[in-house]
Amino acid sequence: FLLHVERYFGVLLPRLKPHLIQNGGPIILVQVENEYGSSRTCDSPYKDFLVSLIRHHLGDEVVLYTADGWDLHHLVCGPVHKDGVLTTVNFGPNSKHHPAFTRMRYFQKGGPLVNSEYYPGWLDHWGEPHQTKSNELVLREFTSMLTSTMGVIYVNFYMFFGGTNFGFYNGANMAVEAKYQPDPTSYDYDAPLTECGDVTSKYYAIRDAIKKHRPMIFDESLLSKVHNSTKKAYGKVYLEKILPFTSIKELSTSTFTTQGPTPLTFEDVKQDFGYVLYEPGFSIPSQSDNEIELTIDKPRDRVTVYTDGKFVGAIYRNDKIRKLKIPKFERLSLLAENMGRINYGPHIHDFKGILGDIKLSSGARVTSWKMWTLPLNNTKSANFRSLHQDHTEPGCLLQGTFQVDSNPADTWIKMDWFTKGVIFVNNRNVGRYWPKEGPQRHIYVPAVWLRRGSNTLTLFESDALPNNRMNLFVELVDHPDLGGVKTDLLNVKYF
Repeated sequence: FLLHVERYFGVLLPRLKPHLIQNGGPIILVQVENEYGSSRTCDSPYKDFLVSLIRHHLGDEVVLYTADGWDLHHLVCGPVHKDGVLTTVNFGPNSKHHPAFTRMRYFQKGGPLVNSEYYPGWLDHWGEPHQTKSNELVLREFTSMLTSTMGVIYVNFYMFFGGTNFGFYNGANMAVEAKYQPDPTSYDYDAPLTECGDVTSKYYAIRDAIKKHRPMIFDESLLSKVHNSTKKAYGKVYLEKILPFTSIKELSTSTFTTQGPTPLTFEDVKQDFGYVLYEPGFSIPSQSDNEIELTIDKPRDRVTVYTDGKFVGAIYRNDKIRKLKIPKFERLSLLAENMGRINYGPHIHDFKGILGDIKLSSGARVTSWKMWTLPLNNTKSANFRSLHQDHTEPGCLLQGTFQVDSNPADTWIKMDWFTKGVIFVNNRNVGRYWPKEGPQRHIYVPAVWLRRGSNTLTLFESDALPNNRMNLFVELVDHPDLGGVKTDLLNVKYF
């Protein structure tokens, strides 16, 4: 691991060095690690290695820091506690700054007081309500820090500007009760600036608080530069071309075969994101039962099941019973989706694919597996054909076009008629959709990804197509839909 870090930093850090503040650039601090105390791995030599490596490339003048929660364990194991590395803490408006910084001062006697991550909102997870925090809640503790008797406190908002997990780049958490929580495509975060960069009432409230309590850093001339983006509803996009499931292997970037009951993981086949298709390496003997029970004990993260090219169901990591009744078949296809790697806490060793054996109640044992990697980074080369009503099964790619007659504007894809998958605009992976699971229902498309004239929209639908083929379209609308609202969420901690 450290060899890879050393090689990566050897390329990255020399590129950043000219942009450090002491060299006339905007970078004022360089972070050694992020919330390392949450990993429960108190590996001081590892942190020392990072400090030495960073200073080797950036010099001794650079100000290094760590950022952790203010729980005792986080502050014991996260910071460096030597070599002049600044300790900072992260907390949101449900915490009070005085006890947080008092505890931090036990470990670091001097230096500025810095809240590296003050949370004006919170992130969403598929299947959970959209998270928000009220302006009043956010302003209460923010104002308290600006007027603190502890002295000057420096506050960094996370997030100040909402964002988007384009492509397959969303992360995931693992809750205390061992519930896997993948993030949706939107990372709007109920931030002061929205996913598309629009200002909110929360933005104005924070701005007014800064103007009142820190007037010396307030620049009135910048206010005229704040404006919202143009939005447009481009209407319905009818999907008129298809790459059926029977041809999905055309998009595979590599094929693997393994002997034994356990197939290979994403990591085994050197694939980071997307899907891997698993099929038995030989014909399974004829089954005597009309219905068979399929068991996948360790799906990572969701396995969509097809028999003879037809969707029959899915087995999800969060299912309490990871079994599925399937009909007799000639061909069994298992499409594993990496729904996002856990990127916080002790569960970050998050291998993807099908981990462990796959069992059939018929008694037939699969002792060989074939795997096709499907990162879906090559949809531009898909051999689409005209859509006919007799071959529209899930597990397919669908494509349509729409016109942009003037300067492109921000828009959102309304996915009400579809179930689960991923969507592309002009061959860019815009992200995942799962509207029935929610909370997000509309997918953001920035104006810069559109062009005047004809634009292409492609989607991969893994689960279910509209029953009425007249509904085989998506609609481009001029507003987001992030789902139901849950106000003033507490600062959830994931261990």
